[in-house]
Amino acid sequence: MRNLVSLLMLVLVGCGPSGRNPNGNTDGSTVDGHNGPLGTLTGKVYAPNQGPGQAAPGQEIPIAGALVHANVDAPAPIPDGVYCEPCVETPAGGTVSGADGGFSLAVPPGTYWITIQKGQYRVDHQVTVAAGSVALDASMTTLPSQWNPGLHMWMPRIAMATGTDDRIEDILAKLGVGSQSGNNYDGPIGENGASELTVVGYGGSGPGSVTYLLNNLAEMRKYHIIFFPCATSMGSLNTLLKNQTVLGNVRRYVNEGGKLYVTDWSGEVSDRAFPPQIELGGFGTDSEGTYDPVALTGTLTTSGDADGEHYSIDDGKAIDPDLNAWLGLQMGPRQGGGVGMYDADDFDITGLYNWINQLTPVVLATDGNGQPIYDTPKAWVTGSGPGGNKPVAVTFAPTGCGKVLYTAFQTANSSHAGLYEQERVLLYLIMEIQTCTDNPIELAP
Repeated sequence: MRNLVSLLMLVLVGCGPSGRNPNGNTDGSTVDGHNGPLGTLTGKVYAPNQGPGQAAPGQEIPIAGALVHANVDAPAPIPDGVYCEPCVETPAGGTVSGADGGFSLAVPPGTYWITIQKGQYRVDHQVTVAAGSVALDASMTTLPSQWNPGLHMWMPRIAMATGTDDRIEDILAKLGVGSQSGNNYDGPIGENGASELTVVGYGGSGPGSVTYLLNNLAEMRKYHIIFFPCATSMGSLNTLLKNQTVLGNVRRYVNEGGKLYVTDWSGEVSDRAFPPQIELGGFGTDSEGTYDPVALTGTLTTSGDADGEHYSIDDGKAIDPDLNAWLGLQMGPRQGGGVGMYDADDFDITGLYNWINQLTPVVLATDGNGQPIYDTPKAWVTGSGPGGNKPVAVTFAPTGCGKVLYTAFQTANSSHAGLYEQERVLLYLIMEIQTCTDNPIELAP
């Protein structure tokens, strides 16, 4: 992030709907002198379709850093399409969930809208609070897996390019998005028959294709996040990413608040639109040749930054303290077999077809004093790679309100119950890139 000043404590900064102060009047003004007993709401926030009674016992997936907020009036709905959400100071009446998803929120007795939100995942409940402690049931604190404003439920609108082996749709199915056959995604379902997940393919150029999506900014704006899982269709993708209109659309989409999820070979989507932040590696050679992704000149190989070699690591480490604490509290299926507690400092990651050679801070602008404002890519997970220990999961905020997630690994290529460590990390980061952006800098028209 590119703060010019230190952030306030996390409990004081949030990314949710503007609310009304529950310690004051309905117009938001503060009323001093409330000395009566308070009502305390407690509970745990869970990932969609991964709460108690949904996941295997003991394998539930909590959500850390979710905003829990009390509002006198119903908050405004989440915009249906890409939008900018700068980070703001949360008014009184808000807290955030801990690494285990737990929260405690004290308010004066009364009737409130209780909002639970992580990025574009949000659910609102109207609750009458009496003095004393009230434990909210997990059915109220589990984030939704549908876009249904009529029921006060939201999740991000997602477009997904068809991957190869990297079946992120299987993870989404386990989160309740679409129908599920066994452990795999089986098709779309949703409000009024419209799926929250739109799948686009690399074939053709009409609606429903990657070509149509990337050539039409208005189409991209329909989605809060666009997934580009690892794909072998590099020929058509390379052609698209030589087009300045396409690259401009990607940059504008991110600037306006759009989020990109990119893995493995599909790294060219982020690398050519935003080349300075991450230098992708090749196995022994620079497979990008002399290609300049800004000037669109030089020689470009057809296979992108990777040449098809595949590797796995057994020393994955969550180096972000919050991610480390969150993953280390969980239990679930292990890639080596069986079920057990996770070690956030040492876990298996499979399906790496690329690697990150270097991260570079990029100057985006200057502040009022002429000092540079940087976008510094953040490494979340590291592990052994060609030439030593390397970052394998990185996020950055190159412009405006959007964010980009690039991981050198993908989903585990097998049909299995539950989510492995690397898939839980992907879930965590998908949630993280949806959150607000600190001090966004707008892209010039």
